[in-house]
Amino acid sequence: MLRLSQKDSGLTRQEYKKLARLSTPIKIQDFLDKIPMNWEKRGDTHLSPRRVLREKKAHCIEGALLAAATLWIHGEPPLIMNVSARMDRGDVDHVVALYKRNGYWGAISKTNHATIRFRDPVYRTPRELALTYFHEW
Repeated sequence: MLRLSQKDSGLTRQEYKKLARLSTPIKIQDFLDKIPMNWEKRGDTHLSPRRVLREKKAHCIEGALLAAATLWIHGEPPLIMNVSARMDRGDVDHVVALYKRNGYWGAISKTNHATIRFRDPVYRTPRELALTYFHEW
């Protein structure tokens, strides 16, 4: 996979440089951990990576999209996974960005719950990784 260029990204030079500095999954996760949670006080939002950078807040899908875009800048596939919840119980879905190292899958996530955040790349399949969220959720 080719790296996503600044020209093709739709990002400004400054935005692109900020994401390009996040050169590993843990650096991306650390960045997401430092920005506040988007509590959507004015209704549902689906902020783009550009708006996440500008507004300095994100919820899980917004963080997953920013992480996927950052991985793409570094030449990795921009993959996200939706972990579906039981809506009849008042649960909400959770979205993570997937990455692969040495044939194993890991995940990057924006949440206030540490137990459903980052996953090291130790899972053989995305399904196996998804199952690690089941118990804590």
